[in-house]
Amino acid sequence: MEKEKNIMEFPLKKIKISFIIAAVIFIICTVIIKNQASVCVRLADTAANFGYYDAAKAFLGGIDTAYESDYYNMGLYDIASEMYDHEDYDEACDIFKGLGDYSDSADRMCQCIQKKAELLINDGDYLTASSLLKDIMYYSGSEDIYNECQYRYALGEAENGDWFNSAQILWGIRDYKDSMARAKDIVMQNTGSDDVEKTVGSGRPISPELLNAYMELKDKRKQLKDGAIAAGYYHTVGLKKDGRVISCGSNEKGQCGTDSWQNVVQVAAGGYHTVGLLSDGTVVACGDNSCGQCNVGEWKNVVQIKTTDYNTAALLSDGTVVTCGFNKLIQTDGWTGIDSICGGAYALCGLSAGGDLFYTHPSCKMEQQLIDADVSVSYAVGLTLSGDVVYSYETPCKWDKAVSVYAGGDTVGIIDMSFKPSVYNRKWGEYYRLPQGKAVSVSLGSTHFAVLYDDGSVYCYGENNCGQCDTSGWNLN
Repeated sequence: MEKEKNIMEFPLKKIKISFIIAAVIFIICTVIIKNQASVCVRLADTAANFGYYDAAKAFLGGIDTAYESDYYNMGLYDIASEMYDHEDYDEACDIFKGLGDYSDSADRMCQCIQKKAELLINDGDYLTASSLLKDIMYYSGSEDIYNECQYRYALGEAENGDWFNSAQILWGIRDYKDSMARAKDIVMQNTGSDDVEKTVGSGRPISPELLNAYMELKDKRKQLKDGAIAAGYYHTVGLKKDGRVISCGSNEKGQCGTDSWQNVVQVAAGGYHTVGLLSDGTVVACGDNSCGQCNVGEWKNVVQIKTTDYNTAALLSDGTVVTCGFNKLIQTDGWTGIDSICGGAYALCGLSAGGDLFYTHPSCKMEQQLIDADVSVSYAVGLTLSGDVVYSYETPCKWDKAVSVYAGGDTVGIIDMSFKPSVYNRKWGEYYRLPQGKAVSVSLGSTHFAVLYDDGSVYCYGENNCGQCDTSGWNLN
């Protein structure tokens, strides 16, 4: 019996020991599980400290975010902080932004953006830096970084010869460093006056958002080649890269007599005459001179040429405009501070450096601050500093944004932000189907129009009774 009793007691003792061990394991597991989130955060922080960000994020995957969201946010915050310390500002910014109101994540996001902007400024990418900063102008220090970005960009524009853009930007930050003095010097050198407000400001302040859009638009417009093609009544003119001029169509009035022209930098076509601006600032012309529209031989210091049907206009380097031809409807007396001109039919417009539109016909009136404009018979189309297309008349054609605008005859046109051309016929109420390559210039004549693409090809459409659309073999490059 004694032996049997011992046999029965042994399993009971074993069961008791097993129970105790199980209980201990349970308690240990409970403690571990209870602190699992904390352990995951520590592991994630360690991995992030060595730059293993993907592994760090993987460790955080062990946290039940439904019950331990604070631990999860803490872990993400620590990872983003390590990224910031390692100058990985893009990912850090995204994480801080996603954390929203957690701790000081909003401030840390702004700090990341500032750092990114500073790196871009040092690399000379002022447009991208400005775009980043404009959304956090409220945050401490952002305005100073933004102003430094504008300051350096403006100095670069002055070196590149765009004095107006440089002066306007400097005037917009005139309380920063020596921006005011530099703006006055630049305007004085180019106009003979230090009245910056009158020359480039037009009394209308430009917000940081608008200035950024304007800078981006100016940068895109540098790719255009306006003045390289021109459509008259029944002839088309093209300017080759080497400064020679070719033409097709009617030569009844000698308007295609451009074969001997050299060193040409711009062309323009009136009804029956053609005009060329030479590299030395003088002008040549051929064709119909019944109204004196070709009397350009004594002009000097010309920076841009335009034509109406029976008129020629030239913008001089001092910002004034001279004309010849049928001047009864083209009066430019008193125009000063002009930055560009446009003409069509019997109207001429001048765009001041400050974005104001001067016009010879009231139907062309537009109040918006413009960077580009064009005019036809009795209407005008304009481009605002932010790239919006506006009109001096009601029209069913709708374009949101563009880099350039055109008018002529019964048509209006644009080159959009992707450099795709589009032309609308007001009389027929329809859009033309155009080759969708990269367009760099458009000229809208009375009965036909021409589009120049960056590969040098020219597409013409419209009446071709005189061969004015025979440009299929042209290459202006």
